Amino acid sequence: MVMLGFADSFLPWTGATMIPAFFGLLLIVTAGRVLKPRYLAAFAIGIFLWFFVDTIQGSGTLDVAAGFAGGAGQAGIVGLFVIGVVLFFSLDHNRNIFAPGSAIGKYGMAIPLLVAAALTTLPEAFGGLTGGVAYVLHKALEPMMIGACYCVYSPERTKNATGRLKDLALLSITFAIPSLVGAASGYYLTYDSSYFYALGTGTSLYVAQRLNGALFHPTEPASSKETVTIAVMSMLGLLAIYFAALFHSG
Repeated sequence: MVMLGFADSFLPWTGATMIPAFFGLLLIVTAGRVLKPRYLAAFAIGIFLWFFVDTIQGSGTLDVAAGFAGGAGQAGIVGLFVIGVVLFFSLDHNRNIFAPGSAIGKYGMAIPLLVAAALTTLPEAFGGLTGGVAYVLHKALEPMMIGACYCVYSPERTKNATGRLKDLALLSITFAIPSLVGAASGYYLTYDSSYFYALGTGTSLYVAQRLNGALFHPTEPASSKETVTIAVMSMLGLLAIYFAALFHSG
């Protein structure tokens, strides 16, 4: 395999990460102008369900196959998962963790850790044309979880066009940074990515709880029709990322 130079691979990687992320965020936030926030949250939950399985598998399912003989490596993986779970809940100063009104910044921080896996070179990660398509689709779908949180917890911000675009640009950059750091370091170093996946998997639970809080709010009970719509939107979210995964399977 002919290896690309760092600049030749990193610059396309940057574009292939940030541009889909921005348009994915823009798409779901635009959809939020006609759909109820809880429907966006349901769609994002569908994405999360597939993504959680994907990331926890990346951590070797927390090295469960080692049984009680995993040693320090297993303890490190489980420890990072626990840190990921506790970190953002402890940083959230809102006493009611599921209430609206939380700052946008935390959602921009939460999802990137999901994709902070140690990646190697561009051609190896992309795996040809279909791998590249899969990567772009994933980078458009994954930040939709951020976008759904943004619509649910910062509804006033979504109404201002200028502020909305600035927020989406900031979230796109924040989303991309860990992936780009992983790509840059992975170009020169070889290390076990399961630790990064374990940390990211734990962190993702914060976002899942935030999204769940929007689905069935005690002050806004869902009707039977809305419950069916929530189920359909969740299924569509899962199938969307399933479709993206098909491109790097086989």
